[in-house]
Amino acid sequence: MSCALLNVLTLSHFSLYQQPVIVMTILLCFIVALLAKLQKRPPSYLNSFLIYISVTISVEVITWWYSLHNMNNLKYYNGYAILNFPYLLYLLRSFLSTPKVIRALSYTIVLFPIFGIINMLFLQGTGTFNTYTYMLGCLLVVITCIVYFYERIKFPGPHSLLQDPTFWTATGLLFFYTCSLPLNGILNFISNMPWLVFTTLHVTNIMINIILYLFFSISFICNLIFRKSSL
Repeated sequence: MSCALLNVLTLSHFSLYQQPVIVMTILLCFIVALLAKLQKRPPSYLNSFLIYISVTISVEVITWWYSLHNMNNLKYYNGYAILNFPYLLYLLRSFLSTPKVIRALSYTIVLFPIFGIINMLFLQGTGTFNTYTYMLGCLLVVITCIVYFYERIKFPGPHSLLQDPTFWTATGLLFFYTCSLPLNGILNFISNMPWLVFTTLHVTNIMINIILYLFFSISFICNLIFRKSSL
């Protein structure tokens, strides 16, 4: 989730012209993922990941357009969060091998959207950023990433971590959502913060988004190089 979320709170010149940076970063990641998809024997999750990135780009463009017209875009981010976190848990689940953890994640993937919808309709509403949903999703992703790294340490695969696309994906998600949890948890109060604090948080949000999609791109580049060398 990018810095467009901040734009609804204050429509600064700085905010409006930084959002295209995020969109371009995601587009570059999409192109790299598409190139990986065109190779022989691409990873099975690439089809769903390409759809996921396409949806993310669409949400970013729509919310940016709303920001440009001084309109509340939070209902789109709240709806996106309900879809975003179950997909990320589904993606991480495909990286795991412990049956109990996989089963627990399967239940979580089903229950999370129910919680998100209840929160959006009856608790925090559509016009306010749903911090309960977002923070819960962040925690679930972070915990699942930690489980992934525990499995990799306990059951190392035949290849090094740096050659494993799943390592880069999990690392990017762990970094992003660990940083994003406290940052976005205070978004409902950011309008009362000094300009310097707002600007710092805004730049930080931009940077962690860029780093996330950089890690995703490295994952796909790793897939391209490693698979080519193994053919």
